[in-house]
Amino acid sequence: EYRDEGGKVIAFAQEARKGRVVRGQWFYATDDASKRYVWFHSVQECVRRAIETEGVDMVDLGPSGTDAFSELKEKYGFASVADWHTVADYRGPFVYENGQKGERWRNLDPPDYLFGEGSRSKWWQPPF
Repeated sequence: EYRDEGGKVIAFAQEARKGRVVRGQWFYATDDASKRYVWFHSVQECVRRAIETEGVDMVDLGPSGTDAFSELKEKYGFASVADWHTVADYRGPFVYENGQKGERWRNLDPPDYLFGEGSRSKWWQPPF
């Protein structure tokens, strides 16, 4: 969580891990809080943890909502991908902070053919 100078919570960030992906999310208490650089710090931390985590090769920053936000993501090296399921390999269980794996829930996984030969995931995935 993120607090202002007076100790009031202005925002919080969380991550969810499923398969080979870490999904970053952040929530703001006010419109003013959204202008306090929480996003930059939370993305930096999310990417750092993804790089350090065995078996993770993608960070999903979620939907942009606006063209301006897509442009912001792209400015800092994150491509805006409409068909995200072709690059973010969510196949596999949820993984909790303590490393424990959840139920497989295979019915939530994207189909395997999206990650086979000729899929976009081969050229998109960064080498970390």
